[in-house]
Amino acid sequence: MDTPEENRLHHEPFVFDLHTHGPGFVPQPFRSMWRAAAGAPPEDGFDALRRGGVDAAVTSAVGDPIVTRCYLGRSPWAAVDAQLTRIERQVAEAGAVVVTSVEAVVVARAQRTPAVLLGIEGADALGHDVDLVDAWHQQGVRLIGLVHLGDNTLGTTCLPWQRYVGPVPARRRIGPGLSPFGRRAVARMNRLGVLVDVAHGDRTTVLDTAEITTAPVVSSHTGARTLQDFPRYLADDELRAIAATGGLIGLWPYRNRGLGARDLPELMAHARHIADTVGPEHLGLGTDMNGLPGAMAGFDGEADLPKLTGGLLNAGFNRGEVTGILGGNALRVLSLVQEHASPTPS
Repeated sequence: MDTPEENRLHHEPFVFDLHTHGPGFVPQPFRSMWRAAAGAPPEDGFDALRRGGVDAAVTSAVGDPIVTRCYLGRSPWAAVDAQLTRIERQVAEAGAVVVTSVEAVVVARAQRTPAVLLGIEGADALGHDVDLVDAWHQQGVRLIGLVHLGDNTLGTTCLPWQRYVGPVPARRRIGPGLSPFGRRAVARMNRLGVLVDVAHGDRTTVLDTAEITTAPVVSSHTGARTLQDFPRYLADDELRAIAATGGLIGLWPYRNRGLGARDLPELMAHARHIADTVGPEHLGLGTDMNGLPGAMAGFDGEADLPKLTGGLLNAGFNRGEVTGILGGNALRVLSLVQEHASPTPS
């Protein structure tokens, strides 16, 4: 259990979760099948944000075919739209609010109301139409993950879906990294003030994105590959490339099939390595609420976030660094992305 001191320290600073999902983002019966097969933790509603002391979170619809094909009879675009609509409804029912700017996040916190920014994990639904980035922006989307569990028209993934379930034959896109269309899409996201998320991207996609972006990028939920050779984790040069953009690496309490952090001390080892490599100002949190197929021991959801606060202090981070990791760094990055935006073409 988290201690009263951890709870007190956790609720003082701004807390921002860079990567969550709403409950039920995979429709039935596919949701029950997936959760049973993966042994996933119980789903949380958005009221969990209050329980975990979370002031703001990015909540993402999933745009790759692994999820969108579960929306039978709907196009990928319509499947994403259905998820975004569901998130907005669930947020309102929980007494939280969907926001589109840093200023609105700050106002919501002053009113003691959890704020949710809309995101997309896997931009497959864009196809080859860069103007659809504008359409998502107009819907309120403020973070877009380029790829998820499969290669798409933008880039290539580090861990395609078939590697989660065994040696299933599946065609991969020829040539790793950002495609010419992916480069155009990143440039459009930069111009609109949409935060680019390279989580799930392979090495070439991560490095390509960091090289061409004009605003900070994040890898919202990951770890340090130096500590474990897990494709979803980042090598030190990838960490440095993201940090060089001014961006963030989100700590991820994932554990499944022997991969990921086993417990809080292992997660803190990732935090320590990343901070020692690029500085604590480039660390954030990305819990993957409702998307985790498995979690580290002692972490059952957002309500356990105060344990991470205590873990960071015990790992040698000072209070100012902890304040940044919990949410201050994320606010800074979002502010920079917003400031870099130039919605009308120059």
